[in-house]
Amino acid sequence: MNLNQKDCFAYRIYPEPNGTNYYQSDLITREQVERLFDYCQILEAIIFEKGWIFLVNNYGFEDLFSINNKSEWFECNDVEEFKEYIDSYRNDTKNLE
Repeated sequence: MNLNQKDCFAYRIYPEPNGTNYYQSDLITREQVERLFDYCQILEAIIFEKGWIFLVNNYGFEDLFSINNKSEWFECNDVEEFKEYIDSYRNDTKNLE
């Protein structure tokens, strides 16, 4: 895993052997975020705290919830439940950077 990149917002294990680092420019469109959520759902990718800060600031929880519903990463009934899932995910991954 090549995690020594300062501006890395997310990481995907493919393509091997080095995987893919995601930067701000890789998360500009809703389609790019949905694709990343898809990879996270199948445990191929992880979003770092820096990435969540960008996503929340850039899209807001309402938009991210909508993107999540298309991706079906987290099964949530509403935005508040989605926020709880995100908070839990962020806590679980905060030491991986």
